[in-house]
Amino acid sequence: MLYTSLEREGALAEISFHWGQLTPLPTKPAVLNRLRIVTQKSLRLILTSLEALGVNADEYTAVNYSRTQEIGDAVAFLECDGLLVPSARWSCGNLVLFPDNHSLNLSNTLELLDSEEFDWLSWAQQNNLINPSDL
Repeated sequence: MLYTSLEREGALAEISFHWGQLTPLPTKPAVLNRLRIVTQKSLRLILTSLEALGVNADEYTAVNYSRTQEIGDAVAFLECDGLLVPSARWSCGNLVLFPDNHSLNLSNTLELLDSEEFDWLSWAQQNNLINPSDL
């Protein structure tokens, strides 16, 4: 699977969240890639849909992936090539791609538009995603 965000800040928030859990914290900059992606058969789930499928909305931002992974497995089984879901880290959507289900070769439907190096730690601090006492 390839996890992407529909907004730049959504991707930065995901990186900041996951890297922020590492000890020691990584201090090198990260590279953010902007992609153009074409899907043929994608499913969109909003938070209320996820709740109906057994995801506790109050715990959606926690690191508890068992139910969401089961949902992703079911969507892949249905041969969808993408799953649009709300971001757990930012007010935007995320797109999960299932390369094995892509109707065309993924290299023909995914284009790298540009790359940007950024200081993830500064961005996370500015957006209150890292507690300064954790540094």
